[in-house]
Amino acid sequence: MEQYVELNRQEILQDAERESELSDLKQHADKMIRGFENFNDFSSNRAIWELVQNACDLTTECKVIIDYRNTGFSFSHNGKPFTTNALNSLIKQVSGKYGEDADIPEVGKYGTGFLTTHTFGRKFVINSVMEAKGAYFKLEDFEIDRSPKEWKDLSENIRVQKKKVYKIIKEGTVVPKPAEFKTTFTYIPSTLQENQYIKESSHDLKDYVPLVLTINSRLKEVEIINREGVKTTFVCQSKVPIENDANINLFKTIIHKNETELYLYSLVDKANEIEVILPINKDLELFEFPERVARLFLYYPLVGSEDFGLNFIINCNQFLPNEPRSGIHLNSNKDQVREQEEANRNILKIASSLVFRFLKSNVLKVENPLFYANVNFKRNSENALLNEYFEGLQEIWNEELKNLPIVETNDGFKEVNEVSFLDEELFLDPDVFDDIYQLASIFYTNIPKKDKCEHWSNYAKEWDDNGVNFISHEDLVKAISNEDLSKFDRPNLINYYQSLISQDKSSFFAEYELLPNLKGKFCHLNILLSPSAITTKLIELGNILVPESIDKLIQSDFQFNFNLEQFNRKDFSISIKNRLDELEADKKVCLPESIDIEIYHPLKFEDEDKMGFEFFEALINYCKLSNNIDSQSKPSQLLRLISEYYDLEQALIHLPHVSKTDENLDVRTSRKILVKVFFNLLSQHNEEWVKENIKLLMDIANCYEDSLKEVYSDSSIYPNQICQLKEAKELKRDINVLDEIKDLYNKVNANFEIRSKLVYEGFNEFIDEGDFINNKYLTTQIEDIFFETDILDINEHPFKDEILGIIAKLNTKTYKELFHRLDDKKAKLMLDVVTNERTKDDIFSIVTLKEDKLKQLGELVKNENFYEILNRAEVLAQQEKNRKADFQHKYKIGTNIERLIREKLSSEIQDRVTFNNDETIETTDIQGGQDIVIFIDNEPFYFIEVKSRWNSDNSVSMSKLQLQRAVEENYRYSLCSVDITRYTGANDKYKLTINEIIPLTRLVNDIGTNIRPLIESNLQAEQNSQELIHLIDYRGIIPQDIIKGGFEFNEFVDSLLNKINKEIESHA
Repeated sequence: MEQYVELNRQEILQDAERESELSDLKQHADKMIRGFENFNDFSSNRAIWELVQNACDLTTECKVIIDYRNTGFSFSHNGKPFTTNALNSLIKQVSGKYGEDADIPEVGKYGTGFLTTHTFGRKFVINSVMEAKGAYFKLEDFEIDRSPKEWKDLSENIRVQKKKVYKIIKEGTVVPKPAEFKTTFTYIPSTLQENQYIKESSHDLKDYVPLVLTINSRLKEVEIINREGVKTTFVCQSKVPIENDANINLFKTIIHKNETELYLYSLVDKANEIEVILPINKDLELFEFPERVARLFLYYPLVGSEDFGLNFIINCNQFLPNEPRSGIHLNSNKDQVREQEEANRNILKIASSLVFRFLKSNVLKVENPLFYANVNFKRNSENALLNEYFEGLQEIWNEELKNLPIVETNDGFKEVNEVSFLDEELFLDPDVFDDIYQLASIFYTNIPKKDKCEHWSNYAKEWDDNGVNFISHEDLVKAISNEDLSKFDRPNLINYYQSLISQDKSSFFAEYELLPNLKGKFCHLNILLSPSAITTKLIELGNILVPESIDKLIQSDFQFNFNLEQFNRKDFSISIKNRLDELEADKKVCLPESIDIEIYHPLKFEDEDKMGFEFFEALINYCKLSNNIDSQSKPSQLLRLISEYYDLEQALIHLPHVSKTDENLDVRTSRKILVKVFFNLLSQHNEEWVKENIKLLMDIANCYEDSLKEVYSDSSIYPNQICQLKEAKELKRDINVLDEIKDLYNKVNANFEIRSKLVYEGFNEFIDEGDFINNKYLTTQIEDIFFETDILDINEHPFKDEILGIIAKLNTKTYKELFHRLDDKKAKLMLDVVTNERTKDDIFSIVTLKEDKLKQLGELVKNENFYEILNRAEVLAQQEKNRKADFQHKYKIGTNIERLIREKLSSEIQDRVTFNNDETIETTDIQGGQDIVIFIDNEPFYFIEVKSRWNSDNSVSMSKLQLQRAVEENYRYSLCSVDITRYTGANDKYKLTINEIIPLTRLVNDIGTNIRPLIESNLQAEQNSQELIHLIDYRGIIPQDIIKGGFEFNEFVDSLLNKINKEIESHA
């Protein structure tokens, strides 16, 4: 019995000891389980760096291998081997220091951070050695199993694993000190999530390794082997300072990634143990650090600080991190961490200053400084105090960056303050961004280059700085509205507008003038109309006639899906009609473009009374629009006549009808106004023009139709018989009224012109049938006037001659019927005339003529052209008188010249000189039209043309033949002028003696010199008359000033005698 109790005590003791140990280990187990529960995507990333950190704590020349083969994960390093304390600390998951005498400063050893390595598997094995008292115990596949989910099971595993350590000390294999230590952790994943974490950890690894190699001087090499066995080796080759004049502590780290060189640039503040890695590559190009890369490092990445808000990596060995090492303490109301917060804020302040100094110095001239601006501290968290801190930090960075020339524009690099950025809404539709950028470039010269524009906009937006200028849709449409379509590329603008509509921003088109009318002017949506069947020709005319209406028509490719009211051809017609009414156009005139004022009465129109020619031309072209250009309707013919008058194209203009009849043009009202404008000017023509254009007026009158009735009725377009234009109602038809009756009526009515009331011949049909005048109507009124005075006292009657003239014609049937009252009184009246003392002698002279002469005279008197015949007879008689006197002058002058010359010639040569001068001779071909020709030895030697001047209003003239001979015989030719107008004697000027003629005579020599330039070309042309144009007849007027400069008669005779003697001597 006692032995049984003893055995139970032993078991109880063992159980008690075991329970006590498990209870001691519970806190470690619970801590692990809680840590496992907090794993996330970043935990796997942090896990690797916990391993690296532990490895670097074991050597200053650390090399690690990260192996993903066999769908697992292993981590190897070359650091110092485990100690018993270190291995037990790992088993219990507590920090295990190497001791006070360690020669390598430790960052941490197998503490809480190491727990994250279990994202790769709750179970892992270690292959390494364990050092104790100089002995090295082999650790082969030493397993650490943390897979249990309950604390008791996990505590049991910890207890068992501790015993294994002791067993190794007791029984394990002792090995010699290795030449190079190698410790490998191999994790054994058992779940899909653990496999996924292993896979995820490799994603960011290659981004982190160069950063850690730069920051951590202990880490020298990292080898990564992927699942396929491909190795990537990173080796820190060198880290050297870059000398510069700005005293910037700048370093360049060169890392070999396999055969590739990576350059990393960093700013170092050794005193504060701060290093800032810059986003600059080997080619001095900026880049963005990946989103999953932590921005804060404490030797290694503080995984969780990826969204810290900078495109710089800040490492500081004095950072005081939060418990999960996902960031640092910065600003809170917790007293416990206040000092840590202040210390961390100061580190960030110093680090920021390092960056600012570097950026201002421009020590490294980078190509694209854009990524410096990627600054966006998180200011919208639930932690108000932290938000407040980051707002202040953001403002500091904003102010520094705004003054740096880091924005690349099309005009070079500019400071942020000088640049306008595109609002984020402008990037919502990527398909039209090119169009938006092109539009913005028109108005804003300082905007980022297109390929960097969105980046800059995002960064600037994140700054949340009121001092940064952004271009919104509204800014852009407002700028567009101040221009017109010609400023823009049409497809570019259309694409942008369509994008606005698709984004429900159609209200812009109502608020701003954005949509182009047909002229390209931008207008508000609510005033625009959609043209329907409005052709190019209608638009051309409308721009002149109704520009306000055409200005409301939208261009077709800018209609989009707007519900616009239509503007059809009927609307077009109404617009023109309203415009003409507004202008009171029917009261205006339009003057031809090239006006001859001589064909009008004096025009006294004010400017407001005139219609511009361009407007009028457009109006007539509008009225000429027709579906049938061959139309012969009266309005069409009238339009052609109006066009001809204004020297415009007469043809109608083709405009096909539209299918909807009620939407076609209706030009009738406008045409009526057009015709009125034309008639207003037509009525201003003077009598001479009317006389020459009767046919045109007839053609116009024949174009009358009912639609134009009012215009024709109220316009002065009908000619009367004195070629004045009158309204139809002012005129009477002429029913074959005799001209002599009209003339007589005018005379007895105080020279009132009855023809002014009578329509021009051929126009009767345009006057109402009841409005007419005939012979009897006028003669009745004439007789009434005659009989108002005592008709029987004929010799004293004011119209005696007229009455007698009528009586002379009363023997005709016509006059007898027209003047029956005078016919009754003619006998008594004629008796009174014959016995009149004042005329009875003249009457006696006439009646004593022989019967045949008396009859001939009577017939002549009856001729309607009697007075014209009488006047012409007097003129012919005078001309004959002048002609006979001319011959006498020529004969007497020639005879006198011959006498004087012969008196002075010697007897030997007198017979050799002869004169051609006959009292009865006419000019001959030999004379060449000359009056006097002097011959020597029967050859013409000298020519003299004699001209008489009878009228002081005219000078003497020479015929074509005389002018030609004067040129041909220039030095042997003289013009002799006898100016009868200078004769002041009392004798008959037609019978002057030679002594009276000579003082009136002047002779001009060499006159051909002045004539030659005038006719020389024609003389040459006559030599080739079959091919060249030439004149066949003309006359030359010799000015009196030239004649007055000639020789007196005796001077000329002496000079002529001298020439004759010289000629004879030269041929002696």
